[in-house]
Amino acid sequence: MNKDLRGILTGALCFLLASVGSSFAQVKAKGPAKPAATSSQTPPAPAEGAAGTSAPQGTADGTSQPPPTEWISRCASEARQGTLECVVEQTAVLQKTGQLVAAVSIRVPSDTHQPSLAVQIPVGLFLPAGVSLTIDEKKPINLALQTCDLKGCYAAMPISPEILGELKSGKKLAVSFQNLTKESISVPLQLTNFDQAYQKIQ
Repeated sequence: MNKDLRGILTGALCFLLASVGSSFAQVKAKGPAKPAATSSQTPPAPAEGAAGTSAPQGTADGTSQPPPTEWISRCASEARQGTLECVVEQTAVLQKTGQLVAAVSIRVPSDTHQPSLAVQIPVGLFLPAGVSLTIDEKKPINLALQTCDLKGCYAAMPISPEILGELKSGKKLAVSFQNLTKESISVPLQLTNFDQAYQKIQ
C-alpha cells in the first residue's frame, strides 16, 4: 500500500463505526454519533483467506433489500485543541442488534481538502472479490480490500470530481461483496440527501 493511500485509509477509519454483523436481515439506519476524540491507528494487516466470523447471508437471488438509510455529517478532532476533521457517512446495521453490515464515509481532510472515500464491511468474506460500489445503473467501481481486523474489512480511494458529481446527482448506491461461499451480497444505500449532507463539511 503506498503512503498516500495508507493516509487516506488511516484517516477515514477514524470515523467508521466499529460493530460487526454476523447475519444479514432487517437492516435499518444508525443514528448520528456524537463527536468524540479519535485515535489514528492503522488496523493490522489481514490474514490470508477469511478474517473472523462469517459474513452476512444474502437472499436467494444474492441480494438484500433493507430499508433506506440517510447520510449524516459530523466533525471531530483528535485533541481538544486539534483541527477538526469532517466526514459524511451512511451506515447500515442490523435492526435487532445494531451490528454493522456496511458503512461508507467520505472525508474531507483539513489540510488538502481533497475528498476520499472509505468502505467498511463485515469480516468473514471472500477477500479476492473485494468490494464494489455502484451508483444508480452506472459501471461498478471496484475496490480491493486493503486490510481487515476484528471490526471489519476496509477499502479506500480518492474521489474524483466526476464520481463526486455522480454521488450528488444519484439516487442510490449499492455496496456489493461476496461471503465465503462466493455468494454476492448487495447493501443498498440511498443518495437522496447526500448533496445536502456533503455541503455541511465542505
